[in-house]
Amino acid sequence: MFSSLCTRLSLKPSGHGLLLLSMLNPRRDMHSRNKTAMELIAKGWSALKEVDRVIDYCELNDRRLIPLLRTAKENFELALETDNSNTHARYWLAKLHLKYHVPGKCLAVGAALLVEAANMGDPDAQYELGCRLRVEVRNFVLGGCLYFKFSLIECIFTS
Repeated sequence: MFSSLCTRLSLKPSGHGLLLLSMLNPRRDMHSRNKTAMELIAKGWSALKEVDRVIDYCELNDRRLIPLLRTAKENFELALETDNSNTHARYWLAKLHLKYHVPGKCLAVGAALLVEAANMGDPDAQYELGCRLRVEVRNFVLGGCLYFKFSLIECIFTS
């Protein structure tokens, strides 16, 4: 049916058929804000891939990695400013804060961004959060209980 409509519209000599045909396009165009955000995410992701490629041959906090990490961080932050609902930018910025030695690194910000991206429905962020929670719970059960036990004893005896 759609193809017959297209053939009937394109055969009209008036030229209005092409206008109507372009309006019937079932695909939605990407919003320019999303396009800009995805371009910035791609630039940041390529900088992170370069860091991952080189990091095995140098120290974790080598000063030669700082420009690449700073570029990745700036691009992910600009992508979030461009499109605040972009979960990919949140996920990669969280991963940057949690994994790499980037200037201005904050584990709390990374954890908050990861939780937000997981709550917004990003499957990679949900997987990463699940893995981190599993490791944290196991560490809490193994070593964290002793810490809380000693801090509880200190609170009881000091008050």
